[in-house]
Parts: sequence; structure tokens; C-alpha cells
Amino acid sequence: MSDNPIASCPTQNLTVRSQILKIPNLKLIEQVGEGGMSTVWKAWDTINQRIVAVKILNSEFAGNGGDVQAFRNEERMMEEIRHPGIVEAYDFNNGNGHWYFIMEFVDGYTFADFLKRKQHICEGDCLLICESVASALDYAWNDHGVVHCDIKPENIMINTNGEVKLMDLGISHRFRFVDPAAIAASDHVLGTPAYISPEQVYGDVELDCRADIYSLAATLFHLATGRVLFPGFDNEAMMRAHCYAENQARDPRSYRPELSEGFCQLLEAMLVKDRDYRLSSWASVFQMAQDVERGAKFKPRKSGSPSSLKLM
Repeated sequence: MSDNPIASCPTQNLTVRSQILKIPNLKLIEQVGEGGMSTVWKAWDTINQRIVAVKILNSEFAGNGGDVQAFRNEERMMEEIRHPGIVEAYDFNNGNGHWYFIMEFVDGYTFADFLKRKQHICEGDCLLICESVASALDYAWNDHGVVHCDIKPENIMINTNGEVKLMDLGISHRFRFVDPAAIAASDHVLGTPAYISPEQVYGDVELDCRADIYSLAATLFHLATGRVLFPGFDNEAMMRAHCYAENQARDPRSYRPELSEGFCQLLEAMLVKDRDYRLSSWASVFQMAQDVERGAKFKPRKSGSPSSLKLM
């Protein structure tokens, strides 16, 4: 996985934008990412003499107190959760009218970028991703009660040393003990339709680590096969498909016959629609992934809640 498919943005546009975005003590080099509310730049930190990444809130959101607070919360969460598998944040500030935070620069690429070049990723590398993300989110969950809520190929990177890094805690959730009867279903769904867990779609329960376990499996299915679980669906239909028992994706081996039975069983167990029957901890995900690496096969799942994956 040494190819770097990240393409540079048009130089003229970058030059103009970097001249407009003047950030104290930072020299913007190039734009490396863009989302709905912010842009991410590679920059030179003139104080600490190092390359960093800087995430800048778009100007149209800078005057909204709620948007600024959400942006601040993302930085605070990243700064609090210090783990080698999660991109580290250093500082939050406002300069020249721009809200921004400085974070670790990852010299590498996302797995979404990799898919654009290679169409799919081999099972061994998928297991490496699985174990790396499981280790990082086990720490985030057990030590900080944090659920990422948006696991997808765009939010998982690999650096030039082969280290997997999880990023973008913009919609992460901190677990609170809440009476289920007090939780009202929300009309606003947070997550990405191709990878979202059923409980995020319903919005009527307190989220825990099992939501991220489902989303990681949906991500691994995409990486291993080059296809999302429910291709050809619009966003609304795709979210319903994660929830409904009759919607099950095809066995990954129908696309990639070389995938092992154990790997497919791992995805099946992570993708159970009812979280009470799903793999329930990151430790169990990590252990099962290691067993797959050793060539293990598992007993068929007991009857209960269906999985979003139907094995042959």
C-alpha cells in the first residue's frame, strides 16, 4: 500500500485561498481535505518548527455559536484521547477572524483514496485495519466513553510507516447513562448512509461502541469487495436497508472468491442488525480478527437477529 493517490488541487486556486486564509504563526502549504463545514491544510508551524495539519472552520459558520462550539468539541475530544491510532490535536484558536485547530499531519492517504486507485484491498490489509481501529476505539470507548459515529474509508488513513490512523471526530458522541424511556427519536440522522448502524438510523437509543463495530464492518466490506453493502440505493433507502431484516448484502466471496470463510464470518457477526446480538466489545472484534489471521473458522451464527450480510 505504498501508492499515494492524493492529487493536488489546482495551484492557482490554492494560491488565492492561502493568501485569503491568513492564520497566525502558520504558513499554509496546500489544501489536503475539504468537508461540509471546514477545510484542512498542510501547514508549517513557525513557532514549533514542524509540519502540521490545520482544520479551518468555513467563514459562513464562524458566526454561529453552535457551529463554533461543535468545532471546538471536536478538537477537545481529539486532544483528550491520546492514542497512536487516533490523529492528535494540539491547539484551538481564533486568528484574523478564522476559527481553527492545529493537529498532527499524517503523511499518507485515506482508504477512500486507495479504493479509487486499486478498487479493493486484500484480506490481510483489511484485518490490519480492523485490528488497528479496534485498538484505537477500544481505548476511546473504555477510557473516555466515546463513540466515533462516522467510521468510513474517508476517515481512516495510513501513513508512510504503514500505521493506521483514525480521524474526524466531528460527530462523535460521549456515552451517558440515560433512561431509554427518556430518549426521543430524532429526525436528524448523524452518520454516513453506506456505513451507518441501524440504531443511528432509528435514533431512539443511547449509542455505544456497538454502533462503531457495525460501521467498521460495513467499511471493511467495502474495502474488501470494492462495493458498499447496498449498492444502487439512494441515501434514504440505504439507511432503511441497514434496519430491515429482509435486506441482506451478498456474501463477499461472490465478489472476491479468495476471501476466507473466517473473514466473512467476522463481518457477519459485526453486522448483526440488532445490537444485542452483535459482537459487543472491541476486544472481541480484535480477538476474532486475530483468529481469522491464524486461519480459524467459526461455528455458524445461532438463530436470532439477522445480519446485514448473508453468507452462502
